[in-house]
Amino acid sequence: MDTTLNWLAYYQNNYYDLLMPKSSGAKRGLVEGHLQRGTGFLKIFERLLLRRTTNFYIVETGTLRNPGNWKDGQSAKIFTEFVDRHGGWVKSVDIDTKAVQAAQRTIHSERFQVFCSDSVDWLKSQTNLHAVDLFYLDSWDCKWENDQPSAEHHLREFQAIEPHIKAGAMVAIDDNSRFVADYRRTGKGRLIVEYLEQKGRQPIHDAYQIIYQF
Repeated sequence: MDTTLNWLAYYQNNYYDLLMPKSSGAKRGLVEGHLQRGTGFLKIFERLLLRRTTNFYIVETGTLRNPGNWKDGQSAKIFTEFVDRHGGWVKSVDIDTKAVQAAQRTIHSERFQVFCSDSVDWLKSQTNLHAVDLFYLDSWDCKWENDQPSAEHHLREFQAIEPHIKAGAMVAIDDNSRFVADYRRTGKGRLIVEYLEQKGRQPIHDAYQIIYQF
C-alpha cells in the first residue's frame, strides 16, 4: 500500500472541505480566504511526505480548544492522526489550562502530549528541537485591527526555535490576512515575515497560513 497517497487522499476526503469555509472576512475588511486552511495543510503534508514516509516530529504552540469547531483548524487532532499512521509524535503547548484539558479529553493517542506553559518559555526549555520536522505556531490570539501583541509573541516563539531549525524543516504560522483597503498585512505571522524578509527568505505559502521551509 502506498501510505503517502493513502494519507493525502484520506486528508482530502475527510478534512479539506471542512477547512475551507465560505467565510470571506469581508465584514472585518479582510481579503478573501478568511479561516481557509485546507490548502496550507495539504502543502505541509505533501512536503513532509516528499522527504520520507515515517517518524515525523511536530511541535505546536496553542492547542485544541473547541473540539469539532473547524473554524479553529483542529490542527492538533489532524497532526496526531497523521503521526498515528506514519509514526512520530506531536507535542502541543498552551498557557490556558482549560485548553490543555480539552485537548487531553479529545485526543487519545500515545503519540500526543500537551503541556501547560507559556509557549516561549517551554520552547526554550526543550532539548530536542533539532529533530522537529514541523513547527506550527498558533498561540496568542490575534486581533486584526491590533495584531502587535500576538505578532510580537509569535516572533519570540520563532526566535526561540530559530537556532534549532534543521534543513528541510517547516515553520507554519496560523491566522494571517491582509486588509482590503490597502493590502496591509495583519496577523500572527506579520513580524516573522518582516524579520525573515530582512534575511532574504520568502514563504512557500502565503495565505491564511504562512509556511516556510528551511
